[in-house]
Amino acid sequence: MYRDFFKLDDYPFRLTADARYFFMGDGHSRATAYLNYLFHVRDGIGVITGDPGVGKSVVLEHVLADLQDDVALARIQQTQLTASEFLLAVCLKYGLNPDSSNKAKLSEALYRFCRKTHFSGKFVLLVVDEAQRLKPQVLEEIRMLANMEKNGRKLMHVVLCGQLELNLLHSPQQKDALSQQIRLSCHIEPLTQEEVSRYIEYRLWIAGGEHTVEFSTELLPLIMCFTGGIPRLINVLCDMTLISACISNNRFVDEKAMQAAIRKLEWPPYVERTGNLPKECLLPRPGPARNENKPRLSVYVHGHVISEYSLDKERMQIGRGTTQDIRLKGRKTSRHHAQIVNIDGKYYLQDMNSTNGTYINKQMINWHSLDNGDRFHIADYVLIYHESDAPQLISISGEIKSLSRTEN
Repeated sequence: MYRDFFKLDDYPFRLTADARYFFMGDGHSRATAYLNYLFHVRDGIGVITGDPGVGKSVVLEHVLADLQDDVALARIQQTQLTASEFLLAVCLKYGLNPDSSNKAKLSEALYRFCRKTHFSGKFVLLVVDEAQRLKPQVLEEIRMLANMEKNGRKLMHVVLCGQLELNLLHSPQQKDALSQQIRLSCHIEPLTQEEVSRYIEYRLWIAGGEHTVEFSTELLPLIMCFTGGIPRLINVLCDMTLISACISNNRFVDEKAMQAAIRKLEWPPYVERTGNLPKECLLPRPGPARNENKPRLSVYVHGHVISEYSLDKERMQIGRGTTQDIRLKGRKTSRHHAQIVNIDGKYYLQDMNSTNGTYINKQMINWHSLDNGDRFHIADYVLIYHESDAPQLISISGEIKSLSRTEN
């Protein structure tokens, strides 16, 4: 629409992953270096995190482009799978046709394939997108796949890509088996305001618009306010702004054109419309608690306390499974239902893709920053979070009983 108007060779803000438009901000450069190192040493699991649209997939495509002749690649993008479904999906991605969906046979088929590929001189790479949604059982299968060896060499190499929550599924403080196999972890930050300016200039230059289109530097604070520095959102906003300027027959891209684009998109400021984790969760890994008094959790059924737990671990798992730290029996509770994670002394509640959900104030949540006295509902249970393990007088009245009856 506006290509001829601005005398462009191409539309500069397409959402497709075109290698010509790949722009490396500081976070993208760091992630690229980490991935190149991981593929060079061919050892352990790599974790890449970042907000949706920040460019995780583009970074991977950029690095993998140099490895096409040396790698057998499988990329899994559907992560809402059981362990057997996941293994079957991996087999199919590698072109295998197993005659059984039995988990043991699927694992054996993958082992034979990896061993054969290894001796042919290639390395086997598994990339899992949206990995923050993986179930614990699937993460364990991934750990087992990444642990396959022959003559002291890893047979499969794994990269997990996902949003910030993925950082909380592993922690070196826990010394769990998965965390011990993670070779490196890198978080891609959104672009800074200076990088946004260079990003826009670069894409216009590639599209042939370096002399025909100019975004005023005065627009940068507005762009940052409504995109948060996320490249995908920058593309959407800038594309709509060029449309608005074209419709107004205005070759100068000004604030009026961008405000018209924002109204058309119906965007509130980025910080208001995103459901991201609190800023504290940008920490690369969970850290030790700073407060000496350990928080605790009281568990109630029909207004009566049935158990108390001290939150003395970096991650406390909740569910009906026998290995859970906080076990809540009953069919309505998932085996791995939720978890409470300590990040630098602050505690967060995360639903683990449970069947019936985790509720606070009758609202189903994915993530929630816990405050003293918070009550959350899992199946027939009401759990109350206390910031200190000191004795407190808690009034359990009809409010909890009413909550339990209302949401069941």
